[in-house]
Amino acid sequence: MTERRPTDLGTTIAGIRFPFCAMNAAGAWSSTASELRALARSATGAIVLKTATWHPFVHPAYRSLHNPGHDKLLPLVRELAAQAPCPVVASIAGVTADEYANLARAFGEAGAAMVEANLADAWVAATLAPFEEHDVLRELLAKLAARAAVPVAVKLPERIGVPYRALAAALAEAGIHVVVARNDFAGLEKLRLEAGAGLELIAVGGIQSGYDVARALSKGARAVQVGAALVAEGPGIFARLAHEMRVARGERGE
Repeated sequence: MTERRPTDLGTTIAGIRFPFCAMNAAGAWSSTASELRALARSATGAIVLKTATWHPFVHPAYRSLHNPGHDKLLPLVRELAAQAPCPVVASIAGVTADEYANLARAFGEAGAAMVEANLADAWVAATLAPFEEHDVLRELLAKLAARAAVPVAVKLPERIGVPYRALAAALAEAGIHVVVARNDFAGLEKLRLEAGAGLELIAVGGIQSGYDVARALSKGARAVQVGAALVAEGPGIFARLAHEMRVARGERGE
């Protein structure tokens, strides 16, 4: 009998090859250099950095965004990009379109394969407010696309306040095709239905098992990001997810 080859569980997004279709979410197991290095030794499909701002950020009302500033992370990006078997994705946030664009350029030049523009953070909503004025969103997307040397993904908040068709049109105008959306009907599924098939979607949230990964893919996602379950279980979760997906397909798994 011919030996059956394992199904490829990788994916390609914006022309970038990810060896596995699941990765960490920004801020999950990515707060320290040791956590990021542990991710690099795991079966994750990518290493997503904690969201970084241009300057060091500490604010009692926005603790999830605390970070040492982008320049402290660039040497680590260079290290991971050179040694890790998967892409590095930088997550960025700013108060102006220029800050986002400059961060995208800096991380791309340091070796990040993709930049995730985090528009989901509450601090961004309170300052830049990209979904309150259409011109603000258009300027942000245009500057990101113009200055980033690598593909850009846009991470959406739970509610964006504008129709998904209008969002898709703004993304298309800027030449941005990758979106990180919540893994629920109002996020991933509604975006898929209303914005059409031109977007490459990454689902974030609610991933606990290989079945959850497969279900998100069946709804149109190219990949998933894992948050709470990764924090609880550690980087070994990615090998478990891959094993569960293979078992569900009738394979032995690793």
